[in-house]
Amino acid sequence: MKTHFFLFLLLLAAFAQSKIHNLSLRGDSRRNIRLTTFGYNEGGTFELLLTNFTVPQEVVNPNVALEQRGTDKIGSIGFTLSRGRAILEGIRSNPHVCQMDQKDQAVDALFFTFDFTTNQLIVKRRGLIKDIILCPDLSDESRCLPPIEDPDATTAPPTSLTTAAASLLDKAKNFILGDKKPALVEYVDYVPLTYTDNQYATKFAVRFTNKQRGLYNFIYHNCFNYHAVGYSNRVAVDFTVAIVEKNSESYLSAGDIAKPQLYLYVSFMFIIAGFVWSYTLIKSEAEFVYKTHRLMTVLVFIKALSLFFHGMNYYFVALYGHQQEIWAVVFYITHLLKGALLFGTIIFIGTGYAFFKNFLTDRDRRLFMVVVPLQVLDNIAMVIIEESEFGELRYQFWFEIFIFLDLLCCLAIILPVIWSVRHLEEGAKSDGKAAFNLEKLKLFRHFYTIIIAYIYLTRIIKLFVEMVIPFNYIWMSEAVVELSTLFFFVLAGYKFRPEKRNPYFKLSQDSDDEEAGIALTTNGLFENVSRVNRGGQTAVDLSDIPGAIGGNQGADLSDDEHDALLESLRRTAAADVERQQLPKSVQL
Repeated sequence: MKTHFFLFLLLLAAFAQSKIHNLSLRGDSRRNIRLTTFGYNEGGTFELLLTNFTVPQEVVNPNVALEQRGTDKIGSIGFTLSRGRAILEGIRSNPHVCQMDQKDQAVDALFFTFDFTTNQLIVKRRGLIKDIILCPDLSDESRCLPPIEDPDATTAPPTSLTTAAASLLDKAKNFILGDKKPALVEYVDYVPLTYTDNQYATKFAVRFTNKQRGLYNFIYHNCFNYHAVGYSNRVAVDFTVAIVEKNSESYLSAGDIAKPQLYLYVSFMFIIAGFVWSYTLIKSEAEFVYKTHRLMTVLVFIKALSLFFHGMNYYFVALYGHQQEIWAVVFYITHLLKGALLFGTIIFIGTGYAFFKNFLTDRDRRLFMVVVPLQVLDNIAMVIIEESEFGELRYQFWFEIFIFLDLLCCLAIILPVIWSVRHLEEGAKSDGKAAFNLEKLKLFRHFYTIIIAYIYLTRIIKLFVEMVIPFNYIWMSEAVVELSTLFFFVLAGYKFRPEKRNPYFKLSQDSDDEEAGIALTTNGLFENVSRVNRGGQTAVDLSDIPGAIGGNQGADLSDDEHDALLESLRRTAAADVERQQLPKSVQL
C-alpha cells in the first residue's frame, strides 16, 4: 500500500509536457484513464473532440428498441472534469468504487455520463464550479462566456409578499405539471451525442473565469468493470479523443509557464560555474589536477547544455502546443549524457579513484557495469514518457519502470561510499593507521551526507513542494531540484578542488605510509622519526636516536646514503619487533 501511495505521488509529479493531445484507444478495458492534467488561469480554454466511441454489443444492442437500451442496472461510462486531486485520490484510496457514480460527494467536478437511450452525455454539476459554461466550440464566444451583468442595474430586495407569491406560483406549476421533470437544457444539463454506424461522437469547449481557475483533471471512467461479473468479462471500448488546452498567453499549464525562463536562467548559472571551475583547474598545479577533475568539468557543461535545450523545448511547446523535433532530440541526447556522467563521477569519487588510488577494484568495475546501463535505460524510459500521452497504456508501464530504475540508481551510487566508510572503520581499529583512517573516514562521511541530501532534495522534497504550493507555482519544485543540483555541484567542486592544502589530497600523500606495510610508531626506536618530501629529497631527523648521527649531520648525506640509512633502520625495527614476539628463553 505504501508503494502504491508513493507511486501515486510521483505520478502527480510526472513531467510529461502539456500540449495538444491526440489519443486513440482500441479494446481498452481499464477502469480509469487520466487523459490530461492542466492548470488554467483566467481566460484558459479546454476543447474536447470525441469520435469513434464504440461500446460492445452486450452494452448497447442496436437491434433493441431505444426505450429498452437503458444501462443503469449494468453500469455506466463517462468522464469527469474535476478541480483539484479529490477524484484522483478517491481512485487510489477506493479502488473498488467507481468515482463517477459518487455524484453526491463534496468535490468540484462536472460528471459526464453516457445515456445510450437518448444519445446524450448527461451533465451533473457539483461544488464551486457548477456554473461552468459549456459551449459547442470557441468560435462563438457569446456562448462560452457568462452573461454580462449591468453594474447600474439594481435589484429590489425580496419582500414577504413577493416571496409568498413565488411560492404559490411554484405550487401551482407542480399541481398542473404533476411529477413531470423540467425539460433538459442543451449544453447545460446534457451534451448531444451523434450516433452513426454504431459509433458515438461529441464535442464541447469551456472558457474558465477567474473564479474557476485551478488545476483540473479530465478522467475517463468505465464503471461497468467495477461489478462482480466484470472481473471475468470486462467491457472494452474504442474511442479517439483530441484535447486542446491553452492559457491566454501560453499552451503550457499555469504552473509550467515560468519553466522556459527558469531552465534558461539556471543554465546560465551552470555555465558560469563551469568557467569558474575551468579557471581553477588552469591556475592549479598540474600534479593536483586528476582525470576526475576533467570529468567534472565536462559534466558541468553538459548539464548546462541540457538545461538550455530543455528550456528551448518548453518554449516551443508554449508557443505551438507541441515539441519541435530538433530541440527535443538534442535535449534527450544531452540529458542522457548528463545522467551517465553524473552517476559515473559520483562513483569515481566514492571509490576514491584518482584522488586516493589509481585503480578500480573488481567490485567497482561491476558497479559501473550495472549503474551506467541502468541510467541509460532510465533515460530511455524518460524519453518514452515524454513522447507518450497520459492515457496510453504504455505510459503507466514506462513510468513505473522509470521510477524503479531511478531509485535503483540512487541507491547504487551510495554503495561505493558505504563500502569506503566500512573499510575505513575497520582500518581505523588497527595500530599505526588510526589517525589516517579516522581522518579519511570523517571526510567520506561528509561526502556520504552530501549525496543523501542531494537525493532527498531532488526526489522527495520536490513531491511535497508540489503538494503544498498553489497550482500556478508548480515551477518552484523544478527550481528546488535544479538549484539543489547546482549547490551539490558547487559543494563537490569545493571539497575536491585541486590544491595542496586540500585534506583529501593530503591523505593521498600520506597513504604511502599505509602502503609501506610497517607502522612507524610500533617501536620506540622510531618515536621521533619523520619523513618529509622536499623536491624529491628525503631528510631524516636523527637527533634523538641513540647511536645515530646527531645534530644536522644527517642533512649532509647524499640521497643514496639517506635511503641506505633509512632501510637499515627499518630492518632493525623489523628485527626488534620479531625478537619481542619470541619467547624470553629464545631472545638474545
